Amino acid sequence: MQRLRHRASLVIGVLLLVCAGLFFVVMVRDLLRPEPSGTLLIPLLVNGTPMMHQLTVETGEVELLDGDGTLTAHQPAYSPDYQQVVFSGVHHIANSEADIRLYVANVDGTNFRELTSGSRDSDPQWSPDGTQIVFVRSRSFFSALFMVDVATGVERQLTDFTNDLEPDWSPDGRRIVFTTSRDGFQELYTMSPDGSDLRRLTENENQNDLEAQFSPDGRQIAYMTNYSVGDGTGEIWLMNADGSGQQPLTTNRRDDRLPVWSPDGKQIAFTSSQEDRNGSDIFVYDLASATLKQITDDPQYEYQPVWSPDGQWIAFTRDQTVDEDGLYLMRPDGSDRRQLLSDLRYGSGYSFIWLP
Repeated sequence: MQRLRHRASLVIGVLLLVCAGLFFVVMVRDLLRPEPSGTLLIPLLVNGTPMMHQLTVETGEVELLDGDGTLTAHQPAYSPDYQQVVFSGVHHIANSEADIRLYVANVDGTNFRELTSGSRDSDPQWSPDGTQIVFVRSRSFFSALFMVDVATGVERQLTDFTNDLEPDWSPDGRRIVFTTSRDGFQELYTMSPDGSDLRRLTENENQNDLEAQFSPDGRQIAYMTNYSVGDGTGEIWLMNADGSGQQPLTTNRRDDRLPVWSPDGKQIAFTSSQEDRNGSDIFVYDLASATLKQITDDPQYEYQPVWSPDGQWIAFTRDQTVDEDGLYLMRPDGSDRRQLLSDLRYGSGYSFIWLP
């Protein structure tokens, strides 16, 4: 009997150790996979007009960035130190002509000021050293790239009005990649920040190359290629920063677009519309394993993935024309999905950003 009691005590002890071990594993996992935090800057529609809002991720609290509600704003981009934000918009009091210009403010909405003087300025991208912003200026049906000094507001033109769009800085600040249709179809070029040393990266007949993004280490560029122009077909491609080594990451699909690098440069998230169904979903491509994973699977439009600064979460939008629309969060593997904001009042095509 005493021997049986001893064995029972051993079994209970082992079970307690196993439970303690499992608790420790779960605790470590939760420490390694922290809860989402930070602030989203997102345009929300107010009486049909997009206005920039701050959304606190931890609480879901939403606050108008422009306190007096006179600024129509979209396309936010943050400074490298996360202390300032630039966006394209119209200030309806200071700008009676309703010109679309660039505005800069602290991330809490203070020190708001007009930065550019154009009538249609858009797509601002902050230089890695925080001193300059490259942007698109449009006139009639044409567009060019300009640069503005953040401190002085001095502008300079980088390219002719040859339909140049979608600028993106290399992490070292030495090159800018952009889309241009100066040669017919949309192709990708890079240049120095002063507009010199123009280099063509892609040269493909009967297709458009666009939506280029440098990898976090600056060695590669992810982009979208439209092979069969006009039928909505798109694929995600990858190339070296000098244009060599062009290769598809997705093939035989329909309308893969908007590639976004994870902060560590190991994964690329993108939006895909499948040929055999309506709507769109979000996919993640893992570069090390060369594997593709679908992380949303719903019969509606889920799109525009944005990585959290720590790479532990992906925010995305769900189309406002269906039930349960809004802003959502999930892990990069598609797990732990949660709604952050309902009744999104979100204008289709307006981008948002995630700050720490």
